Amino acid sequence: MLDSVKGVIGHVIHRNGKGFIIFSVRNADGETVVTGEDVGLYEGDYVECDGLWVYRNGQRQLKGQKIVPQIPTSVDAILAYIASGRVPGINIKLAKRLVDAFGKDTLYVIEHEPEKLKKVSGFGPKKIKALTEGLAQELGYRGILLFLHGFGLAKRHIKKIYDTFGLSAVEKIKSNPYSLYFEIPSIGFKIADKIAEQCGIEADDPHRILVGLLTAIDNAVNSRGDTCFTADVLAKQAVKLFAKTTRPLPQSTMTEAVELVKGSELLCVETINGVERIFPKNLYYAEKRIAKDLHRLANGVGLLASADALNDAIALAERDIGFDLSPMQREAVLTALRSPVIVITGGPGTGKTTIMKALLLASQTLFRMSPDMVILCAPTGKASKRLQVSTNMDASTLHKALRFNAEDQAFTFNAETKLSAVELVSDESSMIDTLLACSFFQAIPTGAKLVIVGDVDQLASVGPGKVFKDIIDSDTIPVVRLDRVYRTGEGSQITANAHLVNSGQMIVVDNKSKSNDFFFIQQPTAEDTADEIISLISRLAKHYGYDPMEDIQVLTPMRMGPVGQHVLNNRLQKLLNPNVGSGIKCHQDEIEVEFCVGDKVIHIKNNNEMGVVNGDTGRVISVDLKERRVAVQYDDCIAKYDYIDLEELRLCYAMTVHKSQGSEYPCVIMPLCTVHDIMLSINLVYTGMTRARKTMVMVGQLEALRRALTRKVSDSRSTGLGHFLRMVWAA
Repeated sequence: MLDSVKGVIGHVIHRNGKGFIIFSVRNADGETVVTGEDVGLYEGDYVECDGLWVYRNGQRQLKGQKIVPQIPTSVDAILAYIASGRVPGINIKLAKRLVDAFGKDTLYVIEHEPEKLKKVSGFGPKKIKALTEGLAQELGYRGILLFLHGFGLAKRHIKKIYDTFGLSAVEKIKSNPYSLYFEIPSIGFKIADKIAEQCGIEADDPHRILVGLLTAIDNAVNSRGDTCFTADVLAKQAVKLFAKTTRPLPQSTMTEAVELVKGSELLCVETINGVERIFPKNLYYAEKRIAKDLHRLANGVGLLASADALNDAIALAERDIGFDLSPMQREAVLTALRSPVIVITGGPGTGKTTIMKALLLASQTLFRMSPDMVILCAPTGKASKRLQVSTNMDASTLHKALRFNAEDQAFTFNAETKLSAVELVSDESSMIDTLLACSFFQAIPTGAKLVIVGDVDQLASVGPGKVFKDIIDSDTIPVVRLDRVYRTGEGSQITANAHLVNSGQMIVVDNKSKSNDFFFIQQPTAEDTADEIISLISRLAKHYGYDPMEDIQVLTPMRMGPVGQHVLNNRLQKLLNPNVGSGIKCHQDEIEVEFCVGDKVIHIKNNNEMGVVNGDTGRVISVDLKERRVAVQYDDCIAKYDYIDLEELRLCYAMTVHKSQGSEYPCVIMPLCTVHDIMLSINLVYTGMTRARKTMVMVGQLEALRRALTRKVSDSRSTGLGHFLRMVWAA
């Protein structure tokens, strides 16, 4: 339960101009120092502060979590409010004249009957204008603040509402609280519905049903990765959403609502294989655009060469890389050189990197292609750096290749302004979601060669869709499937077990072999598994010489639970970072998290203004408690996070398997327990195993692995891309 302090601000001790303030509050109990968010406070303001008691230099202070300035009602409070300095030119003398003239009605007169101010000495037209305009904005904002603070809205939300609706915000919100969903991107159904209920909006209000349906679609897109739904699935998703509120709605209501909303401009409908599918508008047009652009690229007239020239170029490439290609690898390179667009898919050790090297070398020879005519890219920073090292050529993330323009909030390279390249290679392409694929493909010039490389058996992208798999399954683009292991470490048990898992077979475990690189340590419970993982860190570091912070990565199937990301991060942070207790604390997923100097962190949302993308990992290099700011060193930049930006940052001593896609680590520790049952699949285990370069340690129950081997979930996402590809090719 929060502590509270009410009273008048006696003195503003410090404000940094960036949203942080320290001030003293006077009341009948004395004087109290309060710290927290600056909501436009001045000396003389009456405030209500909720927070927690802390001690600084032996003095008790309130660390404010909610600071709400009240609209003054007493004569003394009104006098202090007007004379606070918030209106230039209005000093204590002039303020006193107003209060003496109008008493408790002073603010009402200023706001609604300003003509009466002429009767007060010292108030001419300029003074009256300054006073009425200055206080109108201030009082309006305070009225909005008082109306909204009880709904749990953060200051940034309230400011966005005020900036969007102005002084009429309260009136507009009361008439239709669900307008917040459309006007303020960071406010969702949950907050809008809470406000609506307290405003007396009926449970079956059409606006409520519409926003609930759209939210159900968003939830399904983000959690399941679907790009389209049947009407029945959508209705059931909506019923689940409303069931979590205090005012649930029946299936019949949602079924009727789905039929009505199908005809709106917010959704699109397409019949696929005789079944009607409902799409969010942006994903519908994105999938259609992907199909159109791939067809354009596949039919482009690009670089051509004779059979002899192709064979000579490949022979030179083989000489440069130091060994002969296998027949399958040679055929893959030949197909790539002949085809405007090609897909190459294969598991670890099957030669994808070798083929890319040979292809790039042969292209340079064959087409006299300079390095600046080639774009190598991948979805994440880690993946692009591995691509750069393996090819010895510059590589970047897709976002950097497309060059995001912060001012326009759009990519510089797009359908109108194409990338300047003759050949493009996209690695780790199974990670590319629908919207990013759409942006990428439309920016490629007609006639350029596109090579799409990935492992179709890994988990699908974090974002919606299964673009890589849909392209392969559509039979529209030439596909090279690599299924033989060529990597020098063919004796690696990691690679062998990964291929066993991918084919649905049980792994081979030999924990006693000194030359082994794969281990499965059985533990009876999830709690025992977590304890074993903590113990393994120091043992692996001692035995193999691994740096616990740089070389060892814990990958877990889930965020929550006894062996989930949050619990493991908390324990590993305490084990590995001596600075715990000196950082900035915040709440993520309703769990308290602390960011300290030295922490391993991962950015979880594309933020082009910061220059970081989803999946970038780094280390915290500074924590400013006073400014409530964290600085993180990434490979390419230093990003500074204000307190509200920390929602985009997570500790990553442990991370989910999904977030690890595109990365490799010398040593991976992966819990695999029956408590993970809902997430267990061949794809998840296979993806986690193929992240390990030298040592793989699984900890948990073999029964969990057996369950995983019965499920392959790559086909579970509902998408329309395959349908649109076949339609375009058939036209």
